[in-house]
Amino acid sequence: MENNENKSVDRRDFLKFGVLTAATALGSTNKAFATGKDSSGGVPNNLKPPVQKYLAKKYDNLLGDGLSGISDNQLKAHFGLYEKYVANINDIEAKLKIIDPNNPDTLSYRGLHVEQSFNLNGVILHELYFGNLGGGSKEPKGLLKKMIERDYGNPLNFLNHLKGVGKVMRGWSMAALNYRTGRIGIYGLDQHNQLVPSLVFPILVLDVYEHAYMVDFGTDRKKYLETFVSNINWKVVQDRLELALTMPYGEHITA
Repeated sequence: MENNENKSVDRRDFLKFGVLTAATALGSTNKAFATGKDSSGGVPNNLKPPVQKYLAKKYDNLLGDGLSGISDNQLKAHFGLYEKYVANINDIEAKLKIIDPNNPDTLSYRGLHVEQSFNLNGVILHELYFGNLGGGSKEPKGLLKKMIERDYGNPLNFLNHLKGVGKVMRGWSMAALNYRTGRIGIYGLDQHNQLVPSLVFPILVLDVYEHAYMVDFGTDRKKYLETFVSNINWKVVQDRLELALTMPYGEHITA
């Protein structure tokens, strides 16, 4: 039987990893703030300017047999839907910049904000989904594997939960680092902006809307789920976890 000590993530693992990631994050931050603040005492001079407009990312690396069991036709149709979300969020946020919050037409004001969260999440979740496809590694490794084993027993059980949520939800199944607990949770979203958990950092995202698989699999969602699992880019999932861990977690997060 495998030694339980090797399967757990003990305090030393977290402290060692935390020191490394925090040092990297703080080093980058210190460089950005090295020139100090402007004359008004406000925004640092060297702060990176915000993105003014969403631009659709390209995922051509997934085409041409980049994935096993998912065709170019399926991917291109999916890319097209994602690009519509990008266009929509740009249009909505442009309207929100000029709309009067005191306008008596509260239905339009509410409607724009509902559509804002729906289309914004439509962009972000699709980028996370496409981003965690492909790659050579077939199983989690390192700290990611240790945390999965700590929280789910083994990678197979973790994936069964991810697929299980994917079977019962209308939109998404998502594994994410929970900043309140420090554990990896698996969450289900019925729509882009419904049932979205707070204070979690997504590390693995699975799209289970019909548009994600109908071209290749018809209504056979079960086969699609198995195909998705075989195409996970575990290196990307590991990188997201490491990024998530640069932020401290625990009970103080909701203070």
